[in-house]
Amino acid sequence: MKAARYYGFKDVRVEEIPVPEVPAGFVRVRVAWAGICGTDRHEYTGPVWIPMEKPHRITGQMAPITLGHELSGVIVALGEGVSGWQVGDRITASGNIYCGECDLCKSGRVNLCENLAFNGIGRDGAFAEYMVLPAYQLFRVPDSVSLEQAVLAEPLACGWHATRLLGDVKGKNVAVVGPGIIGLACVFAAKQAGAEQIMVVGLGRDNEELARLVGATHYVDSRDMNPVEEGRKLTGKPGFDVVYECVGVQSSLNTASELLRKSAKLMVMGVFEKMPQFNMNIFQEGERVLYTSQAYTDELRDILEVMEKQTIPVEKLITARIPLERIVEDGFEELLRNPSKHVKIAVQIKAVD
Repeated sequence: MKAARYYGFKDVRVEEIPVPEVPAGFVRVRVAWAGICGTDRHEYTGPVWIPMEKPHRITGQMAPITLGHELSGVIVALGEGVSGWQVGDRITASGNIYCGECDLCKSGRVNLCENLAFNGIGRDGAFAEYMVLPAYQLFRVPDSVSLEQAVLAEPLACGWHATRLLGDVKGKNVAVVGPGIIGLACVFAAKQAGAEQIMVVGLGRDNEELARLVGATHYVDSRDMNPVEEGRKLTGKPGFDVVYECVGVQSSLNTASELLRKSAKLMVMGVFEKMPQFNMNIFQEGERVLYTSQAYTDELRDILEVMEKQTIPVEKLITARIPLERIVEDGFEELLRNPSKHVKIAVQIKAVD
């Protein structure tokens, strides 16, 4: 089968590898679609998390490894002991690989497992014609949701989880710095949770229409507008109650921090390739609170229910569709050339929907 394999810095090769065996407790999936995540892009110019020198302690795998953790597909084989699933079921999947034995796993916070691994990083992932998944990662795709649409369930769940961690945002003024897929996921989740005003800050206006479609009430192009001044005009207050940082660079962190009013909450979602400087005095002086969020627990189920109700225009969030064979030039390299042009590049692996 064909698979996109990561070997190192900007070295991803589409090559032939064997179809994976199906261990007990796993299923084999014929992958239909797989999304290129910001994490995948970080690994392409990294590595960041992919084990390069010794195998991962849970999976036993290391580079070369098949990338990809945002996926949809159809079950084609069941491993021993799998129940509740059958061949032909349409699925998407969590990326969390966890031990189930540490305190965090036992408390239900499997996304924080002490031995956490992730599909496409610690174990072969979805940029392949077939992959194997543990049954505990599976989520059923509703009949009214296409497999192309379902590939967005995983990134949308990240915003849903982050918003849950923040607590009650009903009636709050919210700002989101960065209108990529994670930023838009946070906009949608905050809107669904009852946020009053949602201002999105972007570098350019490429994604303004999409931001408004998923719930933004205002959009600021930081190239020619001052986000802090615009925020004060919008809220009539010195800042926002809740701010999401969804880029992962120093300038976006600075902007997000400056948008906070006293006693506000900052949710950092961006992955930083370079260690940022952080003005802790902003937080100490106004009893502001810093939150972070990692992946999700069971929020994919919530997102799939939302998709079933067709309350989010998921198909419009896919800004390019490419074949697996073009994943480097039209995928990873395209994201480096035109980072603000795309929300989600979806890779069609197999036409199975």
